[in-house]
Amino acid sequence: MKKLVAVGTKDGAYLNGDHFGQSKTFVIFEVDGDRFTKVEERENPYFGRHQHAKVSEVLTVLGDCKVWIGSSMGAGSMKKLKEMNYEPFLVEEGSVKEAVKAYLESKKD
Repeated sequence: MKKLVAVGTKDGAYLNGDHFGQSKTFVIFEVDGDRFTKVEERENPYFGRHQHAKVSEVLTVLGDCKVWIGSSMGAGSMKKLKEMNYEPFLVEEGSVKEAVKAYLESKKD
């Protein structure tokens, strides 16, 4: 089943070390089974001014992405996302491709 996955980045290549909502750019991948393809990059209009736990802000940019991958997200934001049937996923810092691979690996269990 295909779905869109958003990865929060600082530069389009590596994960943002700050909270997901503070990412400068979101790299969007289409995931189909164990394969993934980069679809686009979306600038975060809230970069530099996003307030913690304001999931509604980021939803305006990523509402079509059912999985949000980052190196840090607040517990309250993660809870809200899960309640709305989104899937937050945390990984250590690394490249965006490594982050998507880690997400796919976690689904094999």
